[in-house]
Amino acid sequence: MPGKLFFIEGPDGVGKSTTIEKVKDALLQRAARFEFLSFPGKAEGTLGAVVYRIHHAPTDFDITAMSELSKQALHIAAHLDAIERLIVPALQSGTHIVLDRFWWSTLVYGAASSVHEAGLRTLVEAERLVWDKFQPSLAVLLDRDQPIDRDDEIHSWLKLRDAYRQLATEESSHYPVEIVTNMRTPEEAVSTILGLIDRALRD
Repeated sequence: MPGKLFFIEGPDGVGKSTTIEKVKDALLQRAARFEFLSFPGKAEGTLGAVVYRIHHAPTDFDITAMSELSKQALHIAAHLDAIERLIVPALQSGTHIVLDRFWWSTLVYGAASSVHEAGLRTLVEAERLVWDKFQPSLAVLLDRDQPIDRDDEIHSWLKLRDAYRQLATEESSHYPVEIVTNMRTPEEAVSTILGLIDRALRD
């Protein structure tokens, strides 16, 4: 039996990293095989690591300027590499995959950077084709009313939050999507997510 694909999304400052670490600690104690990956990741020796460095330190590559669409195209390339080399083989072997981010971030943050919308959606559509039959068994959107310990301008952050929520509504017709509130303790959100994953594994 192939493994199942899960991902957890949300704007920076929603508590995603802490939540995922606690979900990871719980799931790795199970008999079932789980693998946790950042998407596209920045592990040394991967295309994702190079794209991360280009994004955050372009001058290291003698790049003085980049268009926002070309930057997102690099991220999509790193996604495709991770999908084909790491994620799909793991799913085919029966390992369940939990991703920190999905292509949702490409759309949301790309739009926030005023990326050419049609071009951006075309890039994402190419990625969706590569996923082929491995559609998510569960998408979790972690949600808050305001960011945790960040200096983000609240109006801009709320626009990101609204964009994620709108995308969650759009995608819910393709696969299960759940919005999980992270306004109290991390343990409450983690317990909810674990329950949702258990239900998806039974289906």
